[in-house]
Amino acid sequence: MRQEITLNVRSDISEQEWAKVGAVYRSMDGWIEDEHGPAWYGREGDARFIWASVEPGGIQFCGELETPIWIGWLTVLCAKLSLALGREVRDAEM
Repeated sequence: MRQEITLNVRSDISEQEWAKVGAVYRSMDGWIEDEHGPAWYGREGDARFIWASVEPGGIQFCGELETPIWIGWLTVLCAKLSLALGREVRDAEM
């Protein structure tokens, strides 16, 4: 199932905060080192994938995953980012 969310992490955070975001990304299940940007489980077009993109409204995550896996993965991601950045990370539209 196609999934999408934007998290409330602004594009203008400090270099130190981006380094923390990168460390969290690499710690997440399914991480793939990709020259085109952050990716997990596979690349767009694969049966399962997640990719991330920095947008004016926050960090956008899109993917093709079963809903329970998507929710679990995002719950872990938001918890890790919240701890790393010292503030609540959540859906930017809440």
